Amino acid sequence: MNYPTVTKDTTDKELSEVFCKIGMILTSSLQPKEVIHRVMELIGNYFSPRNWSLLLIEESTERLKFEIVMGVDAQKSKGLYIAKGEGIVGWVCEHGKPTIVEDTAKDDRFSPRIDSIIGFKTHSVVCVPLLNGQNKVIGAIELVNKIVSPSTKSAPHKDTKPIIPTYESFTNTDMEILSSIATFTGIAVENAFLYKKVEELAMVDSLTGINNRHYFNEVLRQETEKVKRYRHPICLLIMDVDNFKMINDTFGHVTGDRILRSVADILRVAVRESDFLARFGGDEFVIIMPEAKESHAFVLAKRIQDMIARWNAKESTPGLKMNLSIGIHEGNADNIDTLLAEADRDLYQCKVFRKRPEELTSPEEMQRYLWFNLDED
Repeated sequence: MNYPTVTKDTTDKELSEVFCKIGMILTSSLQPKEVIHRVMELIGNYFSPRNWSLLLIEESTERLKFEIVMGVDAQKSKGLYIAKGEGIVGWVCEHGKPTIVEDTAKDDRFSPRIDSIIGFKTHSVVCVPLLNGQNKVIGAIELVNKIVSPSTKSAPHKDTKPIIPTYESFTNTDMEILSSIATFTGIAVENAFLYKKVEELAMVDSLTGINNRHYFNEVLRQETEKVKRYRHPICLLIMDVDNFKMINDTFGHVTGDRILRSVADILRVAVRESDFLARFGGDEFVIIMPEAKESHAFVLAKRIQDMIARWNAKESTPGLKMNLSIGIHEGNADNIDTLLAEADRDLYQCKVFRKRPEELTSPEEMQRYLWFNLDED
């Protein structure tokens, strides 16, 4: 284990360098994980803790989640939570005040639960709250067991065993500097999360709750590159609601919106975990099936049609019936650039053949027609 070695008296120059680095980190990225990880690396190098972590408060439960943990056996804390008000960090978040604990054995606020789970021994702690732009506590940064700098101890003989790290107490200066870092970090982290949320909302269709065309375009671009690079197949399904204008005209736009939400719900349940679903626009929906052949897409299409039939059987509005036409096209490295156009053409043919089956002219067209219409009433 290589321990941090920077443990020396604070100077104005060192502080200036630290906050300069913090400023660069906080303005260099809008990705929350990246911001947090880089700040925590700097904190570890500067303060020399044995373990250090950044915890965020879950809005729904008010528990504290270990967002980033660094140091000895850091992975053992992954997935663990601290209850509201539990331990030193819980106290800090409840009161919004930083604190130093020189000896956890003498502090009633300390909870040994996490130590017992991960097999660790906490001797001393400095913990400061993370505050957002409205001065609300959103989490905390906690440093555990400050390591004495190797430079303050005699160098071991080459034949002796490695030195076991020893600890010293965190100082008020440590707490003040860490509090300043946490203030800037809290605002930056919240801004990064807000930016990420805006990005996600920009790719979600507000009516159906599934992803939108912007999302689809980006995924199709990425999957197209994968197909060209690895030369595996891909399938695209494009579908729309039959007679959707008539549904709106006859039953009203509220019912039309309900139909679209129902289609989205059915597709969300029907797709594989690896598939990408989106609303293409209007009454059109698309599904990207990576590494899938046409036969896999037909199985999915049949599952969708069966689910729609069950929806129709339960629908109580007289005369209201929902049907989907589905175009399916398999892509590969040779035709991937025309995949969307070909799937759209197949959708049009599907609609034509369902209305005028006498126009079927090939065994392939007959097979597609039977696949989609054999079980219809």
